[in-house]
Amino acid sequence: MDYFAAALTGVPGVGARRLRALLTCFQSAEQVWRATEKELYASHTLPESVIQKLISYRRKTDIARIQEDMRRVGVQCVTCFESNYPMLLGQTNNPPAVLFYKGNLPEGNRIVSIVGSRKATPYGVNVSYQLAKELAAHGVTIVSGGARGIDTAAHKGALASGGATIVVAASGLDYVYPQENRKLFKAVCEHGGAVVSEYPLGVRPCGRQFPARNRIIAGMSCGVIVVEAAERSGSLITSDFALEEGRDVFAVPGSIFSSLSKGTNRLLRKGAICVTCSVEILQEYNWGITEIPQPGHADVLEPDEEWVYRFCSTGSMVTEEEILEQSGFSIPRLKLLLVKLQCKGKIREVRNGVFVAI
Repeated sequence: MDYFAAALTGVPGVGARRLRALLTCFQSAEQVWRATEKELYASHTLPESVIQKLISYRRKTDIARIQEDMRRVGVQCVTCFESNYPMLLGQTNNPPAVLFYKGNLPEGNRIVSIVGSRKATPYGVNVSYQLAKELAAHGVTIVSGGARGIDTAAHKGALASGGATIVVAASGLDYVYPQENRKLFKAVCEHGGAVVSEYPLGVRPCGRQFPARNRIIAGMSCGVIVVEAAERSGSLITSDFALEEGRDVFAVPGSIFSSLSKGTNRLLRKGAICVTCSVEILQEYNWGITEIPQPGHADVLEPDEEWVYRFCSTGSMVTEEEILEQSGFSIPRLKLLLVKLQCKGKIREVRNGVFVAI
């Protein structure tokens, strides 16, 4: 592992583009680290002020300490010129020059990302989980940002089918954000996936780093699936990055009454590919599915069952009292319908008398 590359990511004023230029010019991170002031000026890769910052940074930075810290937390790194760097990310306009990671980096291009709101509705969480689970079962690696809501559901769905998933963090990998996902991130690494970041150890998560993180989510994937997004959402930034890189943007349609579907529904109006099931993604990329399976007899709903199911599919949890008020069914009739829908796997009771569509 190239600890000199890891060290160079901490130089003030040296971002991904400048670091890639340095690595190209000097052939290796160690050569950059050991270059004389004269050689740095002759390379014409950095302004004078940044060269002085690099020289000052080298004097006070202990490579052995960086090596020790990375080993202690189990972090590795790879430069964009190495063969195990994620292939699709390496083809983007501005890939991280150095990528830090725990776990196993993805190979090939059978990769999609699933993103959406942190304050997801039960509908959005269910859709994200199910799409990720079914895609991962067909060997698709799922990429997301590790945040609450849609991201977490996507990672959990992929793990549930025994598939691989990638968390893209907006901080150094010695920080876990959000804290409640510590066990989830550990499980991701233990089951063939990875937690990755362009930030070196010691960098705390902060707001300006999340949009930059989103370009990596989009860049690692053939396509981005936006499950739920408000009109102003970080997920829409991810979809913009995807479009800039020529990657596909998919959107899950949502209720016209839900504020968290305004962003996805707008994407659909602007030409995003509508996705309602995992098979549509597999078909889009010719990943082993040739036709959409038809539902069996057990999935066919009676008219009254269909009405209740649709009412539960608005994107929010609904109560038994609300269904009674709007439907006009008798209490015994409604209870029978609710039981039948649960048996058919169409709805679930999240707590006593409160239901949501699956």
